[in-house]
Amino acid sequence: MIHSDLIQWIECFAPVELACDWDNVGLMTGNLSDRTKGILFCLDLTLSDIEMAAKSGFNLIVTHHPLIFDKEAVIEESSLLKRKLDLLKESGITVYSAHTNLDFAPGGINDTFLKKLKLTDPRRDLNNHLFGQLPAAESLEDFYDRITADFESFNARLIKPKSIELDDGIVSVAVCCGAFDGETAWLLENRIDVVVTGEMKHSRALELMELGIAAIELGHYETEIPGVKSLASHVKKNVQDQLAQDGVPLKLALKTNPYFDLIGFLE
Repeated sequence: MIHSDLIQWIECFAPVELACDWDNVGLMTGNLSDRTKGILFCLDLTLSDIEMAAKSGFNLIVTHHPLIFDKEAVIEESSLLKRKLDLLKESGITVYSAHTNLDFAPGGINDTFLKKLKLTDPRRDLNNHLFGQLPAAESLEDFYDRITADFESFNARLIKPKSIELDDGIVSVAVCCGAFDGETAWLLENRIDVVVTGEMKHSRALELMELGIAAIELGHYETEIPGVKSLASHVKKNVQDQLAQDGVPLKLALKTNPYFDLIGFLE
């Protein structure tokens, strides 16, 4: 198997045509014609991930967040990115990124998130805004407690407008993995009760509070890692025979959440 064989399955799952115009998806560095020796899937590519991959003989890394966000940018010689690119080149490792195309793909980041929230009647508008319904009304407090536990979010935050009480029932839920920083008119049009996302700016949280829409921040990592696992499972399922035949290991890097779980540490 060569890298391009595996990338073919990734692009069937998350077509590059789904990516936003501003995004940088696809090959970041390396050569897709190299023979695959080991595959690492990760949300973000850290220096320690590269070192681990090199030590283990993995030569293909698939990330969600692009290693290079701006392909026109000048890479400073002393930057962390330059250190990563140099180590990747020295180690013969190819990096491929599936970002907003994976966000919007059926079974991708947002879809996986919606299913884990146990939402029904999923809907996606023309601008890729995704929302669904709870099977039955659930109090805002119970919903918050349930999903923070399900996603093991130790740094979750609740934006609660004065017009909403903790015991008020909610039904309509909008999902936005990673960060919510888009328009809000569609939330009002679809009568959304609560937005569940990874993180949002102070100004956006204030806007939702004034509009009377609750929001829950679960953490960027917590909302996106399930979708990365879904992509890895899809690839493994479709090429497992070839992986086994060629003796190619597949691994998922899970330790890239930059926030420290002080509560868990103290317990």
